[in-house]
Amino acid sequence: MRLLAMKQYPTIPKKPKKGPTKFYVFDKLDGSNVRAKWSMKRGFHKFGTRKRLLGSDQGLLYLAQGLIEATDGKFRKVFSGAKIEQATCFFEFWGDKSFAGSHVADDVHRVTLFDVSISGRDYLSPKEFVGLFEQAPIETADLLYHGPIDELFRSQVVDGTLPGMTDEGVICKANPTKRFNQPNMFKIKSQDWIDRVKAKFDKSRWEDLL
Repeated sequence: MRLLAMKQYPTIPKKPKKGPTKFYVFDKLDGSNVRAKWSMKRGFHKFGTRKRLLGSDQGLLYLAQGLIEATDGKFRKVFSGAKIEQATCFFEFWGDKSFAGSHVADDVHRVTLFDVSISGRDYLSPKEFVGLFEQAPIETADLLYHGPIDELFRSQVVDGTLPGMTDEGVICKANPTKRFNQPNMFKIKSQDWIDRVKAKFDKSRWEDLL
């Protein structure tokens, strides 16, 4: 296994840090995390999963490289306008038949951008992410809500009734503050998705998936 000299996406906790009261809530697509390094000089030129380089030995997941490369011109236009020279982009590779990191050959697969780390300054804040990509022809994770997270909101996610949410759940992100300069985010999963994971996989895999 080859290690990848590229920023790895942090593990997302189930609870927020104390402090922020408002969060940007994004739909959590059910797929596989793929990262891609981009530069103004070379475009997308290095690809990886969470912990290793992306290779042809990874089956359907390898399709993500070509899908990401096909978007290079769109990213070049966005990053050029924002004066961004280098970045690591984080995508979800998924299809309608994907489930808990497993993909199906006869599915239509897509890549959806959900975060960007800028070389020399760390991750875009959720406010910056939305502002940079909301008018761009690039598929991004849907913003479902912006505001405080209360028990009613949590119950909507757990019950799968939050408008616009797909099966898995949501990712909640707060803008950084002087106290928290690293991403402050947490996840909420739907109970139906959790139950299906527990029915399909043994307990040794639950921790990674849930």
